[in-house]
Order: sequence, then structure tokens, then C-alpha cells
Amino acid sequence: MELHDITVRVFMRCLFNKDYTGVDNWEELYTKYIDLSGLGEEGQLSTHVAIHNLNVRLFRITAFLELHSKVFDLIGMPHLEHMDDMSEYGIKLHLNHEEPEMFLPQLIRIEQREKRNYVELKELEKELEEMKQAENPKTVSARNSFVIMLNVLGKEGYKIDKDKTDMLELSLMIKQHSDDIAALNQN
Repeated sequence: MELHDITVRVFMRCLFNKDYTGVDNWEELYTKYIDLSGLGEEGQLSTHVAIHNLNVRLFRITAFLELHSKVFDLIGMPHLEHMDDMSEYGIKLHLNHEEPEMFLPQLIRIEQREKRNYVELKELEKELEEMKQAENPKTVSARNSFVIMLNVLGKEGYKIDKDKTDMLELSLMIKQHSDDIAALNQN
């Protein structure tokens, strides 16, 4: 049996329920899955995604703060367009037309609050490096990690049907997505 002969659902049954019915070479298939997907262990993909998301957040917020700060320095008033672009990150700016100088302290507070995300990013990068170097990787919850990985891939546009998608396809999807995340993180 090869990876293209086993569906995601069958793979999950073997991995989590230890039910190897119809799968006589489970260890070999699991090893091929790990090798092809590029996952040294479960957890790397979700850590890559978290690092990517933090990098995007920090890049966007930094650019936003720099733009608004420079515009305020140039014209003495906040740039009114796109002020609510950061609402997806829970950032809401308030403008009092009678006291425009109160705008800059808001930008400074936002910048101060974002420092925790830089710390979190460094911790995640360290954690990922430790995962890559670990000889005997720890798995907190293999089932949760696997399901989260499927959900992440689904949100990124990969079509996964547990009864139709084979494990060769899934392994290559994971590898491609990981490579895309790593390339974005390098930029």
C-alpha cells in the first residue's frame, strides 16, 4: 500500500484510533507522510502559520503607525482616510478635531501595546527552531494538531475531502503551504 491508496479519513483512523484494518504497512506510510509533508512532527505547520500571522500583523501596524505619524508631522492633522484599517486587529483611533495633538499619543500607545507581539514572535521562532532540532519531538495533542492543520489548509483554499483526498495529495499540500509560509517569513 502507498500513500495514494489511503484517504485522510483512513489515515486519521490509523493515527488516532490505532485501527490499522486494511493497512498492513502503517509505520512505512506514516514515515513517508512525515517525509513528504516536511513536518518533522505535528505542530510545525501551526507554528509556521502563527509566525506568519504575527509577521503580517507587525508589518501592517508598523507601516500604519509610520504613515500616520509622518502625515501628522507634515500637516499637523491626522490622515483621515484608512483610519479604521486596523480594526481587524482591535485598533480603533479616535479623532477630536478640536485637539488634534491628542492623536499622536494614541499612536504611541498602540506601538507600546504591540511590543508584546514582538516578544511572542521571538518565542514562536525559538520554539520552531527547537522543534526542528529536537531528536524526539513532543506532541501535545496529535489529534488537535492534525485537525487544526486541516482547518488551516482549508482556510487557505486547499480542498480536502476526508473520504476522497489521499495522503499523497495532503502531504504535498502541507509541504507547499509550509514552503509558502517560510518564503513569506523570509521576506
